[in-house]
Amino acid sequence: DAFRRRAHHARLPEAIAGGSVRTTAPAAEDEVLAATVDGEVGDALRRLAPELGDVLRAMVLDGLTVRETAVLLGLPEGTVKTRARRARRAMREALS
Repeated sequence: DAFRRRAHHARLPEAIAGGSVRTTAPAAEDEVLAATVDGEVGDALRRLAPELGDVLRAMVLDGLTVRETAVLLGLPEGTVKTRARRARRAMREALS
């Protein structure tokens, strides 16, 4: 499993750069996430600073790892971690 995961992560930058990332029909889970993003959570997410929202969407809604998010957004991993922490804190405050 670890070997396959590493191989997948190694191919991720190539797939992103080459535009070969495939999209599929939305699953039931995607529909639930979309409904969540349309409500109070979605409003709080839209109020986030764009750089925080991008990181949170990639990691939470798209399920990417810190490394994958860093590659996708062209940021250092430390920056992704910091922005994720700030975004979660802002969401907690907005929803409390």
